This record gives sequence, C-alpha cells and structure tokens, in this order.
Amino acid sequence: MPYKEGKKKWRAKVQTGGRRHTALLSTRRAALDWENEKRRELRAPPKAPTHTGSLLRVATEYLEYCERTFNPTTFRNKRKALKDLMAVTGNVTLDQVEPGVILNQVILAQPSPSLSNERRKHLAAFFEHCRRFYAMDVSPMAHIPKLVVDRKPQPVPTEEEFLKLLLAAGRHDRNILIACAATGGRRSEILRMTWTEDVNFQERTVRLCNRKNRGRELRCRLAPMNDELHKALQDQLATRLPDSDFVFQNRAVWAARDGRVIRKHPNYGGRYTARRRFMRGLCKRAGIKKAIGFHALRRFFASMLADNREKLSTIRDLLGHAAVSTTDRYVHRLHDDTRSAVNKISLEA
Repeated sequence: MPYKEGKKKWRAKVQTGGRRHTALLSTRRAALDWENEKRRELRAPPKAPTHTGSLLRVATEYLEYCERTFNPTTFRNKRKALKDLMAVTGNVTLDQVEPGVILNQVILAQPSPSLSNERRKHLAAFFEHCRRFYAMDVSPMAHIPKLVVDRKPQPVPTEEEFLKLLLAAGRHDRNILIACAATGGRRSEILRMTWTEDVNFQERTVRLCNRKNRGRELRCRLAPMNDELHKALQDQLATRLPDSDFVFQNRAVWAARDGRVIRKHPNYGGRYTARRRFMRGLCKRAGIKKAIGFHALRRFFASMLADNREKLSTIRDLLGHAAVSTTDRYVHRLHDDTRSAVNKISLEA
C-alpha cells in the first residue's frame, strides 16, 4: 500500500525477489495504479527478443539436425523446401521473412496442391523449430492454411487382377508378390528380410522391420506365415544363391540371344533396393491397363481382411500402423455388397 510522503506526495512501493521498486506520485489513486501495473509487469514472463541471425546459418543448423533425425527421403524434401525459400528471400534475417512472399512465391508456385501442402508442411516445421530454439516471436507460417486437395481413389487390385499378376510373374517374382499379399508388408520390409533373423519356419512367423519414425529406430513386428507364404519361402530357400542371407536376392543378369550370360548386376546376390519398374512391366504383361504398385498390395491385404469381417484394430497391428484412422484409409470393398443391402429396403407398409 502507498503511504503519504510529506503533504503533497504519495510513495508507491513494490518489493519482490529481494528488490524494492518505488515511485513518488501526486495522488493516492495514482500510487495504487502504479503498484498494480508494476506487479503485473514483474509477474509476466520475460519476452524473448526476436532472433536476428541469418536465414542461411539457421537453415544450415536445422538441416544438420534433420539429417541425424529423419530418414534420407524426408531430409532431402526439407532441404529442397529451404532451398526454394532461400532462392526467393535471399540470406535475410529471420524477422525479415514475410508470410506473403512464402505463400505466393514458394507454396503457390508448386505445380499441384499436394506439392504445395508438402512445401508448407516442411517450412512450417522449420519455422516452428526457429520459434522454439531461436527465440522467434511468431512463425510466418502461422496463418497460411492448407490447400484443398481432392484425393484420388487409391488403386486396389481385385482378386482376378492379383491372379493375373501371379501368372505373368516369374518364379522368384511370384514369391515376392505372395509375400506382399500374405503379410501386408511394405516393399522395403519384404526386400529387407533375411533367413537368419526374420524367417522362422518352426513357429511359422516372419519378422517385418522398418525405420518409419522420427528417430529412425528399427521397429519390428511379427506376421503369421500361412500355407501359401510357407510354400513360397520354402521355394526361395531351395533356390537361394550362396553367400547371401537375404530372402529375395537380386538375380538380374544381361544375357545374349543364345542364353549366355554377358554380365551380372553389380548387386547380384545382394538385396533389392526398390525395384521401381518391376510392377509397371508386370502389369503390362498381365494385361492390366492401370498400373498397380507394391503399396496397392498392402491395401489389397487390408481389404481382404475387412471383407472377412476382421476388426480394424487387428488389421492395424498386422499393417504396423500407429492409428486406426490410418488403417481405415487402406480398406476398400472388394466385393460390392451395397446393392444387396439396398435391395433389402422395402417401402411397402
């Protein structure tokens, strides 16, 4: 409380943390207002100054962090997003980056809305990092919304199309297709499998491992081995190449017309990395007009289980998803039972 200092002055006093703050004011009301304002000022958290470091230096430090944290594909996408930003803004300070420039010259400059949203995501992550660790007041991405994207229906092979793929594939390629459709594994998980660590014929299980997480930790799950997969893996084991532990080995060779091998693939006997053109060529040989990728076999696996009335939580565990909402996007009806369901509705009294 203020107290009177002589006849015409009032002394206001606020003491906190062992420090005293005082002021002389002409009226008691002014002294009370000063004390209240001073208390609010002292209780408020200290305001961090706006970072004035160069965008190039902060982006370089952020990319060094991302290279240790994210997988190589995500790191390359983040680097490209920051490269596009630097091409537009130049090496300015963080507080000089304008949201309108980012929106019009970086995000909307992408050829499609989905790529624009991807750029927005990576830039928003960068400026959020700056806000947390480089004392930015407000991220310039705070008021830039996502663009509306009409998602196209994801291709899912029917049972007939999957049988066509099996008939058109060679011996070892057919075994890869069976492994994908019987486990719902990702392409990288299937091609990374080894005999010593991932295949157990006694317990009839296979182990699927991936690094699809921020820390790039190896996470594994067990998938049951049905009869078709058991038969395919036994065939792979009987024809395996020596000195290689991978289940699906690279057997690519270049041969002459007489069948004589001219040269082998540099990674012959090792593991496949991606096989990017394999499914497109296989669909062409099978007479399937719309190309089907490896990931479509995961949706085929989930849809088959859903048609057999399996729970979404069970399908989630088999696919290795973290949330059921992600699994729900993988489920498509292979058998159209909606027509029969609608036909059961009767309007007669």
